[in-house]
Amino acid sequence: MSKSIFISCVYEDSYRIDSITKWANEKKLGDVIITHETEDKRQQGKEAVKQQIKNKIQGAAVILVLVGQNTHNHEWIEAEVELANSFHKEIICVRIPGTTGAVPTLLSKYRLIIFELEAIKRLISYNVR
Repeated sequence: MSKSIFISCVYEDSYRIDSITKWANEKKLGDVIITHETEDKRQQGKEAVKQQIKNKIQGAAVILVLVGQNTHNHEWIEAEVELANSFHKEIICVRIPGTTGAVPTLLSKYRLIIFELEAIKRLISYNVR
C-alpha cells in the first residue's frame, strides 16, 4: 500500500511540488503518493489552514517542508508544522535550489537537505516503513 507524503511550502514555491510529484509518479521515491494543500485558505487565517489540511497531515507518513526564500515569514507553514508535530510525524526539510531564506524557528532542530532526488529518496525510505 502506498504511503502518503505531505508537502508543505509557501504558495509562491508550490510549483516545486510538481517535480516531487513527477518523481513519485515514476516510482523514483518508492511506493508513495504526494499530497499538499490544494485550496488557498491563507486569507481565512491559521485555524482555517489547519482545518483544511488536518486529515492530509494526519494520514501522511512523512512531511516534506520546502524551505525557500520566505518560508520563515509565513504563519501557514507554522500551522502545518504544528499539526505535523501534534500527530508526531517525521519532518524532512528540503532547501529549494537558489534560495537562502532562513529555516523557520519551529524547524530549526531538523536537518536541511538539498532538493535532489537521491537525498529526498534516502530520507523518505528511512522514515517510511
